[in-house]
Amino acid sequence: MNVLVYSGEGTSRTSLAHTVRTLKALVGHHYDVMKIDAKGLLTEPWEESTSLLVIPGGRDLPYTRDLNGAVNNKIRAYVQAGGRFWGICAGAYYSSSQVLFEPGTPMEVQGPRDLKFFGGECRGVVYPGFVYDSEQGANAVEIQLSAELSKEPLGFERTRVYFNGGGYFVNAETYPDTEVLSWYTDNNGLESVPSHGSTGAKASMIACTVGQGLALLTGVHPEYDASHLDAGNPEYGPLPNVVSRLLEQDKERVLLLRSLLTRLGLKLTQQEPQATLTNSGSDIELPPGAIQGIPDLTSLYLASTRPAITQELTRSLKSLVTGAGLIKEANDTFQLIDSPQHAAPFHTPTLSEGADGEGEEKVIKNIVLCPEGAPSGNLTPQFTMDTFFTHLQQLRSTSFNGGQLHFGDSLLYGQVVTSTQTMLDKNFALCQKLPNGFVCNATTQVAGRGRGRNSWISAPGCLQFSMVLRHPVQARHASAVFVQYLVALAVVEAVCSMPGYEDVPLKLKWPNDIYAEAPIEDGSERKMIKIGGVLVNSNFSGSEFLLVIGCGVNTTNPNPTTSINHLIRHHNKVTGKNLALLSQETLLAKILVKLEKMYNQFLEGDRTGFAQFEHLYYKRWLHTDAYVTLTTLTPHRKVRIQGITLDYGLLRTVAVDEQGRDVAGEEFRLQPDGNSFDMLKGLISQKA
Repeated sequence: MNVLVYSGEGTSRTSLAHTVRTLKALVGHHYDVMKIDAKGLLTEPWEESTSLLVIPGGRDLPYTRDLNGAVNNKIRAYVQAGGRFWGICAGAYYSSSQVLFEPGTPMEVQGPRDLKFFGGECRGVVYPGFVYDSEQGANAVEIQLSAELSKEPLGFERTRVYFNGGGYFVNAETYPDTEVLSWYTDNNGLESVPSHGSTGAKASMIACTVGQGLALLTGVHPEYDASHLDAGNPEYGPLPNVVSRLLEQDKERVLLLRSLLTRLGLKLTQQEPQATLTNSGSDIELPPGAIQGIPDLTSLYLASTRPAITQELTRSLKSLVTGAGLIKEANDTFQLIDSPQHAAPFHTPTLSEGADGEGEEKVIKNIVLCPEGAPSGNLTPQFTMDTFFTHLQQLRSTSFNGGQLHFGDSLLYGQVVTSTQTMLDKNFALCQKLPNGFVCNATTQVAGRGRGRNSWISAPGCLQFSMVLRHPVQARHASAVFVQYLVALAVVEAVCSMPGYEDVPLKLKWPNDIYAEAPIEDGSERKMIKIGGVLVNSNFSGSEFLLVIGCGVNTTNPNPTTSINHLIRHHNKVTGKNLALLSQETLLAKILVKLEKMYNQFLEGDRTGFAQFEHLYYKRWLHTDAYVTLTTLTPHRKVRIQGITLDYGLLRTVAVDEQGRDVAGEEFRLQPDGNSFDMLKGLISQKA
């Protein structure tokens, strides 16, 4: 499921960055936190796969220009049908029935609004000094929580949160289906603007029941993490200033935000207690915001099956090192550490502007070279590299031509990384130096990449890796488009081809997802759920495609959906078998050996390419004779899936009539439309 954050014109880049970062921290283990613009909201089938839609702070008028009409109709229908919505500051103004902003000033905005989740008026600003694109009007405002909200587990009645230009909800307590969650207090060091006829305290956060759904509207910014604000900015005033006052109560802010997201029905990342971290023997207090659950990046360890391979790769990588001792690449900067015995330096994160114009944290990544073999297990407790290499060699020894297999000979592992896919795909000069079959894997990714705009914090127990594959351009019979199919098939076959594991219910969903039949318990119905996916990025280099293959599959964690080991346990329970569970080290080795054998056959074999695997692919996929609707045709057409084409891997379908009978001559070839929501709900058709 997805959490969507609106990123169209009008959104504040700062507010957008805080919203996305905070949501990834608090719910990113369970949801893909994604940005979406007005076009995406209008044309993509996002509703059924979305748990929360957020419109962050910014400017209300561009929202009305771009979203009024058809988009707002979709948003309203989504919420009324049980969806969840969060409007923050400008998003809260926009979601009310009336707006009155800075009357009598050059910034005045007033008038009706389209969504009307709150039946009354949102009026502001509450505290003077607001200036667009500035922190001059920023304040650490105190809010009084409602009795319902402040009870356990919060245990406090007041806290401070970031404010800049927000409004209040006039007489909110008098409107039906509206619950006031908090009020502005008089303890903020500033006189609030006149009430313009309203009486009583000014509501700062409300929850509105909309049909079967819920809309949370906040005039304040509980999503702002003060540890990512510049305390030295003179617009925040002298110490103690806005930032320092926010930091004093940041723990309460996070608890409040967790409570609000729970009210919206979201599953939260497990809360980590405030603690200390040890660095070089001294205790360091965790910075404010660490409770949010985004862990710090760790060193990367580079090792190989044989020391000679590491030595050759080290020479290649050192050719990229600058005079400053760094590898400065397009997306990342790396520092090589000669061995695990050498102390890895600590690098302070810096804030740079990303490709989309947003603030983005960057930190130099340490690559610890292991010239004598895999590092000690106590350096990589979540993934033992030596165990992986042992499994890899054992599996190769039982394979025909096992001595010719090389995928996984070199492994770069980090316990916490940004994204294995990004580190390889977005650093082209570095990637060119890496050998065929080079693998990068991680235990936790804090910016994992998926198809389309997907980005998430990976859940514990998910095997996630990226691999470099050099695919020859001249192999016309073996189109690179089929590599994604081979990788997904290799994941399923790595498990289901083992003796005794044949009936473990793993399946393929076109074009690149791995699904499982969820165990049926307590009379529940049969349900297919996603447990993994494949992403292939391609660059052209000389006479070959330089492919970066990304793969993630939930191996050991039964949440939030299910895992391979959970399926095995259930299979054992039902059949009375005692099949062994799989470690991530074992599963990665099995996938790589299976993939390399299949790829070599695909590339060489009898030169028929993917036709050699067509029968096996259909045995494992979900779609034989399934029906889908082509939404790109007017009127929509219902079609039956027949298979995939062997030239470009398109989906072969035939039109059917109302009785489900094939219509002669009405054949369509389909390709995914690139959306990240439901591959079989929006398809681009090409008539056969």
